[in-house]
Amino acid sequence: MATRIIACILCLAAICRVETLQAQTGTITEEQFLSGLIETHPIFDRERMTADISRRNSESLRGAEDWQVLSSLSFAHQEPTFAFAGPKRTNAIVVEGGLDRTFWKTGGRFSARYTSTWASLKIDPIFGIPDSYYEHRIELSYVHPLLKNKRGLLDRLPFELKQYDIKYEEIQAYENLEQFLARAALDFQIWAFLAEQRNIVTERLRLSKEELERTTKKRQANLIDQADVIRAEDAVRIWEQNKVLVESQWHAVQAQLAVLTQDSSLYHLTPAFDLYALVTRGSLEESIARIEDSSRLVNLLRVRLNQIDKSRQGFVDITRPELSFVSIVNAKRANESLGTSLRLNKPDATIGIQFSYPLGNRSARANVKRNDIEAAQLKKAIDNVILSLVSDYTSLHIQIAELEEVLALNQKQIQSAKQRTAEELKLYDQGRGELTFVILSRDNEQNARLTYANNALTYHQLNLQASALLDNLYRR
Repeated sequence: MATRIIACILCLAAICRVETLQAQTGTITEEQFLSGLIETHPIFDRERMTADISRRNSESLRGAEDWQVLSSLSFAHQEPTFAFAGPKRTNAIVVEGGLDRTFWKTGGRFSARYTSTWASLKIDPIFGIPDSYYEHRIELSYVHPLLKNKRGLLDRLPFELKQYDIKYEEIQAYENLEQFLARAALDFQIWAFLAEQRNIVTERLRLSKEELERTTKKRQANLIDQADVIRAEDAVRIWEQNKVLVESQWHAVQAQLAVLTQDSSLYHLTPAFDLYALVTRGSLEESIARIEDSSRLVNLLRVRLNQIDKSRQGFVDITRPELSFVSIVNAKRANESLGTSLRLNKPDATIGIQFSYPLGNRSARANVKRNDIEAAQLKKAIDNVILSLVSDYTSLHIQIAELEEVLALNQKQIQSAKQRTAEELKLYDQGRGELTFVILSRDNEQNARLTYANNALTYHQLNLQASALLDNLYRR
């Protein structure tokens, strides 16, 4: 009974081991690789934090719109040089509190003040002035701009300009991540190419070993010379060397990608990538229109152009005269009795218009002209970037289309090389050919396959560049 239990345990362990090995020798697609990279690599969190920092900085600018609470407590002692008609000495304690606020939507400024005073006087009784009294005052004021800073343009300007910086950094972060993913995808494609190259070299080594076995049997039957056996052995050694070299390169790239993704399971995976599949592309006209309309590199400059336009609005507003509506209302009362002084029954009210205008205003006007020049320069830079991107994409589009034709020719070349190998092998088996020609023909066949694989890698690399140029790799 115990023996059966042990046997079952060993069987289960063997089954689990097989399943583990199968899991460890799975495949990974390019999309899975890039998705894992997005989830694990620190560069993605770093780039997101860049815009978050600027966003927090911009929020600090909104503090200018917060209510400002202020208060003061003071004691004053005064003794005039001459006291013909006033107190010989005055001691006063003044307590003041208030609220201020700037309204960004209107540009208005509201202020509320409450002042409480206690004064002690030394004065001749003849004047009929009490020797101490209490005074209380509440005052409300509001200033509303009618020209300069109308609707709070200048108050909001620093905050609104900062929003362009945030947008710029967000777009730049996306562009940085796009380039990072493009480089990573390129390494993945190289890994897939090396896997295909390893398959080709492994197949060539197998054929060389088969040829050596056949040649050895023919030599044992005295059908061929020993020189053919030596040639077959040399071919096996050459392709064994090639296999070791390719496998070392394959493992090196595999280790590089495993470290990059911080995923050790990648050491047990192989790339699932159809190296010979053709890529469906949009028309050249559609791609060019997309570049002109929404390319990140172009949008970066457009954000700066919009920021300059917004800054210009501020400088233009600074050149305007200051014309403001002012209203002040207060109520006050002074009395020897504290309770009576709290009855604020002495109102005052003031309504008026304030006007000021700096003559010349040369600084603001110079800034407006400078902004105009900067805007014109940025427009030219945008045109230049669009031309450069369109030129690069057009070149890639043409190269990709022509490479598709080359890949079709590579397939025909491989078929031709296979037919030639079959004919050379037939002649050699009939004793009418030489082993050298068989080996050479098989080498040509494998070289044709390697050329096909190399051209396919170049094809996908060009498509990857075109995809990155259209901002297709990273969209979140």
